[in-house]
Amino acid sequence: MVKRAFFVLLLALIAGGCRSELYYQHRAVERARKYLLENCRDLSSADINFVRFNAPLLLHSPVIGSHDEETRYEKLVSELQQICVTWMIPGKKDLYMVFGVSGARMDGWYPNRIILRDYTRYQPVLAQAVSKTRKFAQDNFFDDLGVTEANHVRFSFPYLIRTKFDLNFNPDGKKSPEELAKIRKDAEDKIQYSLVWKLDGRNLVFAGLSKPGLGDWDFSFAQIIDDKELGENTVKVVMIPADGLKKLPEEELKLTGGK
Repeated sequence: MVKRAFFVLLLALIAGGCRSELYYQHRAVERARKYLLENCRDLSSADINFVRFNAPLLLHSPVIGSHDEETRYEKLVSELQQICVTWMIPGKKDLYMVFGVSGARMDGWYPNRIILRDYTRYQPVLAQAVSKTRKFAQDNFFDDLGVTEANHVRFSFPYLIRTKFDLNFNPDGKKSPEELAKIRKDAEDKIQYSLVWKLDGRNLVFAGLSKPGLGDWDFSFAQIIDDKELGENTVKVVMIPADGLKKLPEEELKLTGGK
């Protein structure tokens, strides 16, 4: 009986540990939010509300030196990181970054200073597309996502994948044949991209069409699907989460609707 009780307690500790990183991350974000609002005087009421009610980006880099691509994620857990809790406020040319140093878990992260960084030259189109999906996910997939998964969607970039899902252009069944014909004709000149958050053995997918450049992308398909279905409909992985603030690759800008 004692052994069984110890085993149950051990499982509880392990389960709690799995969520501790997200707990510390959330606490660190709240510290950063408070620090930014208390110390940045050039924010309008609308800017303040954006910071209050929108999730930031978390930008990591090593405190000393750099890691090669194969080993940096293995070392991330044990080394100190420069971590900027970053808001991309609409209408602002600068990233609002709250800088601090801690381990990757962020349990010891505290704000050190505010950094404003001009990002207009980077054209972070993925970030613009993400803003269209996060609130929808929060409003419509809340009951389907665990705590870890929900925080993953809130605080991380998705993959950008060129896909070939069968999109429904008439979800409510109210469009006339003429309207559908026009929509399908317009779709021929566009490219299908999906934003994909990889969860625990499944994927939250937002699929939609855009012209080259992704600037006019909007989703018409939002589902949680398994790896097999995602693999069957994947054409090319275009950007990974670490590319969230980068430009769209040049080869994607040259695509046409017919590829």
